[in-house]
Amino acid sequence: MSHVAAPRASFAPSLPATLIILLLFITGGLFSAATGGRSDVGLTDLWHPTGLARDVVFEIRLPRMGAAACLGINLGLAGLALQALTRNPLASPAILGINQGAAFGVTLSLILPGVLPFSIEVTATLGALMAGLLTFAISGGFSGKMEPTRLILGGIAVGALSFALVRFAFTLEDELARSVVRWTVGDISDIRWRETSKLACFAGVGFAATMLMATKFNIMALGQDSAKGLGLDPRLTLFLGAGLAAGLTGVSVAAAGPIAFAGLVVPHLARPLAGHDHRLLVPVTALLGAGLLMIADGLSKTLTAPIETPIGVVAALLGAPFFLWQTLRSKDLL
Repeated sequence: MSHVAAPRASFAPSLPATLIILLLFITGGLFSAATGGRSDVGLTDLWHPTGLARDVVFEIRLPRMGAAACLGINLGLAGLALQALTRNPLASPAILGINQGAAFGVTLSLILPGVLPFSIEVTATLGALMAGLLTFAISGGFSGKMEPTRLILGGIAVGALSFALVRFAFTLEDELARSVVRWTVGDISDIRWRETSKLACFAGVGFAATMLMATKFNIMALGQDSAKGLGLDPRLTLFLGAGLAAGLTGVSVAAAGPIAFAGLVVPHLARPLAGHDHRLLVPVTALLGAGLLMIADGLSKTLTAPIETPIGVVAALLGAPFFLWQTLRSKDLL
């Protein structure tokens, strides 16, 4: 099992770290807002938008930019929580099957409209929670003997099963499959203020909940035996953390589809800037996640312009090499 360093005492970010985070956030916001498919509205139009430019900026690009930021916050914090609970640097919603479980929950809502008594966000969260708990159970997490190899392999198996069920369900509904094909790879091109406002509310609640659990994450980083000695119930903390990660992932998948690797990469980028104290890691991870997903949104609109590339594809292109590198350097895990 990998060793997680003890939380460092300092609770204040350094000036260089603060400047890097702010620069990334501003760059991501401007890049996301100033780019956009077939429209010729550019950076200069952001300051004095009129007519068509105003509609493009305020009704399409700004809500989309806000959605990308909220998705980055949600997925980054979900990944941070999972890595803290499992003490595994490869843990993330996509790797542990939570993304795919949420996608299956959304699929059930779409193919059974009016049958399930829950909103699409709730069914996505329930699907994510069931997948996460199943992965933890397979790895031995609730027995106090979580094995890193079984955690990753169990997550891959749960994710594969969940997504196979998604594809099977879509074969039963051809029209539905054609209408949501972009959603299955992560897409925010059709998001407007209504969806963004929902995501913002969930991101705010999720951030507050993660901050409340930050001290527990610090204790869990010492190992389950040490956590017990310090008076913490590891099983309860694991269940609460899984619920938090499932909620953050579920609402994100419901809005934009499964976006892979964001939850894996962002916490790793935050640690060199914030250290291992989760009281500082949480806000730094949230800001980095928002900035990175806004940059990914800008890239999704420019890589193959005027045709847009789904943001989930861009996130996978950026995150997959990082996952491979992290796997190769973590030889004690697999």
